[in-house]
Amino acid sequence: MKDKEKVREEAKQEVKMWIANGWELKEETPEYFLLTKNTQTGAGHLMVFLLTFWFTFGLGNLIYWFLCRKKKKILKW
Repeated sequence: MKDKEKVREEAKQEVKMWIANGWELKEETPEYFLLTKNTQTGAGHLMVFLLTFWFTFGLGNLIYWFLCRKKKKILKW
């Protein structure tokens, strides 16, 4: 039991480091922590819209949104 607690605390310390760097804790399960980060900007959306709207009818913005969403799993083993 103490080994599991020790491993969880070590993983939690790593999670705290990622949170300090702008990541958000989205979910905690018995196996892992799930962190997310959104790297998109309003200016980026505007540029993608202006440069690609006529060709993609908004799909360029949707692609930009998917590419800017980051996920990270930190395992608790």
